[in-house]
Amino acid sequence: MITDDPLDAWVPLYLQRGYVHWGYMGQERFTDPFCQDTLQTLARRPFNQLFRQRTGLDVLAQRAGSHPGLPLRGIVFHLSRCGSTLTAQALTALPDSVVLSEPPALDTLLQWLVASPGYGLEAGGAVLRGLVAALGQPRRAHDQRLFIKTDCWHICHIDRILGAFPGVPWLFLYRNPLEVLVSQSRIPALYMIPGFLAKHGWCPPEALLTRPLEHGAWVLAHILETAARAIRQYPGGMLVNYTELPDAIGSRINAHFKLNLTAADSGAIGLATARDAKNPQRVFQSDTAEKQASADAALQAMAARWLDAPYAELERLRGPFC
Repeated sequence: MITDDPLDAWVPLYLQRGYVHWGYMGQERFTDPFCQDTLQTLARRPFNQLFRQRTGLDVLAQRAGSHPGLPLRGIVFHLSRCGSTLTAQALTALPDSVVLSEPPALDTLLQWLVASPGYGLEAGGAVLRGLVAALGQPRRAHDQRLFIKTDCWHICHIDRILGAFPGVPWLFLYRNPLEVLVSQSRIPALYMIPGFLAKHGWCPPEALLTRPLEHGAWVLAHILETAARAIRQYPGGMLVNYTELPDAIGSRINAHFKLNLTAADSGAIGLATARDAKNPQRVFQSDTAEKQASADAALQAMAARWLDAPYAELERLRGPFC
């Protein structure tokens, strides 16, 4: 269909130096485990390399009025390596749902808002809503609702995110952090780099700048502590432990996000959660016992110092609701 809207069926690929870079997406979906995978595929296409559009950041907030996008029905915060991608893929399997899984532009925008104190919560919230609206446009006639899975460290922006989307239900997914630490010791994520989160407002003790793994334990502790504060402060939150997955998707998460699953939906979720979310060729299997057995004395000491107490507090807060 031809329209006079120059950005119709286009999507923000990334933000850079105060500009939004757009690529043509058409009726395609975000089905990869992470938005970045889909966006990189789009960006490499010859058409988008030749005709990529660039606008100012203000266009996001302006377009949100005329192109509000799908209604946001749920936000997934998480600890990392805890089943959040499995949950996002289960939501993606629903035929009327669009899932934004860790969109890179969201991370960039949150960094900019930290670096620009002139953006208050109201102005920053307008741009944030505009970005989500641009990413979450309906691309098929039956698209009805939108979900976001944030990066794990975005819990540090939960005040801004929930302020921009008041009343939207949210959940925090987590697991025994010793198991996360074992995973990070094998394949470190970006947040393991000491100082990486300074651009998001979290600065580690100087002593940890030369100890990446313990720095990671410090980050995980901050994520857990912030989640505990948020669950006390903000309505609409729910705590979900990895040990509850995948069953919780069809039960507690179904009720919390008001998914109203049909038999066909439950079947689609069952197929999605039967496979490893990051490696669909493999069958999903809980790795709790293996990770617990792999934790050496050094990792156990780090967990005891930084993580045991905040994890126990979250489990206490979750207890009455599961």
